[in-house]
Amino acid sequence: MITHIPYGRSSIPLDLRGFRLRALRPEYPKFEKDLADRVLDALKNPVEGPPLGELARKKHSALLILPDATRKAALPEILPPLIAELRNFGIRKIRILIACGTHPPAGPTALARLLGDLPPDIPVEEHDARDPGRLEIAGRLPGGRVIRLNRQVFESDLVLTIGAVRHHYFAGFGGGPKMIFPGVAGYEEIQENHSLVISFSDGRARRHPGCEPGRLSGNPVAEEIAEAADLRPPEMVICLLPGPGGSMGAVYAGPWRAAFSRAVEDVRGIFESRINSPFDLMIASGGGFPSDDTLIQAHKALDAACRFLRPGGSLLYCASMASGAGSRDMESFLQDPRPEAILTSLSRKWIQYGHTSLRILEKTSAFEVHLHSELDGELAPRLGFIPTPDIEDLLKQWRETSPHPTLGLMIDDAIYPAETLERC
Repeated sequence: MITHIPYGRSSIPLDLRGFRLRALRPEYPKFEKDLADRVLDALKNPVEGPPLGELARKKHSALLILPDATRKAALPEILPPLIAELRNFGIRKIRILIACGTHPPAGPTALARLLGDLPPDIPVEEHDARDPGRLEIAGRLPGGRVIRLNRQVFESDLVLTIGAVRHHYFAGFGGGPKMIFPGVAGYEEIQENHSLVISFSDGRARRHPGCEPGRLSGNPVAEEIAEAADLRPPEMVICLLPGPGGSMGAVYAGPWRAAFSRAVEDVRGIFESRINSPFDLMIASGGGFPSDDTLIQAHKALDAACRFLRPGGSLLYCASMASGAGSRDMESFLQDPRPEAILTSLSRKWIQYGHTSLRILEKTSAFEVHLHSELDGELAPRLGFIPTPDIEDLLKQWRETSPHPTLGLMIDDAIYPAETLERC
């Protein structure tokens, strides 16, 4: 079998003849209508609450909060009909705010690719979590912490968010409330929230068992995200479900809790597998651009793939990582990527990408991870990866190890084991 695996903006051909293949693939539903029509249907028939037409009545301004360039959301297909619909309802002042969270700004070229052609009178701002001048207090969480959000959410009559709902490696699921918090929140609040993934007590660091993909209840990070989003909930959220090849599938709209809950239910059905016998050998993709453009983004599919590996198993992981680590905040941890050094640093000051570095080291210490990437030649082995420029040579070694070995194959969107998410 010859197949192609997504890699950056292209793909890599793989000759998998001689292997018994067991594919881990999403169960995507099929749709007759195109995405623009599905979005308009969702706006007119929300999961709960009034349709967009009623929400827009007597409103003068609208703010669209959109995912940044690290997320797939098919915005060039969605924005034109959405903007036209808002204008049909009499809203003339429309602004766009990119929910960067703590991610760096994309810049004009990447923004143009992300958004497509926009009317010239619609301003676009990339949220800067570190700029206090752009933030305004939204309120306090039940525990007393003050939450600041981008001031545009308070200056607009109508706030709508768009985001794809998918598993998140420690916040349960992305999209939904995450478009508000951490999407357009203050840097300090984001770090405090993400620090809940690890607790330091009795001189030991422990990862909270609830901070796993697919978990919302009992997940302190996810629960606080929900509380923060409720301080300034959007009038309507548009929750997208990922489809094949970076496309979007089902679309749900409405109040964030109702639409997000419905989307999560469907995402579980599409992206959680009942395969529970671990593999000795696997091949996995980072998902192609933008999902594999940086180490921070690419490690998410790595985390998913390793959940299907037997301890000590071997994984060929193909992810471009052409843009390097993905954040300056991660670089200090990559200079000395020893778990004890990272934990010591985090005990002094929490920075979320220290936890990301730990998750990577967990995988490379528990499994044999052969990495085909453009990551710095010195950094990859420092993190425990086995740089693998010649994929065919590795496949030859695997074939010689045992005749007709079974090979797990995850080359579409990341899949998670439905019953064993806590295992890895």
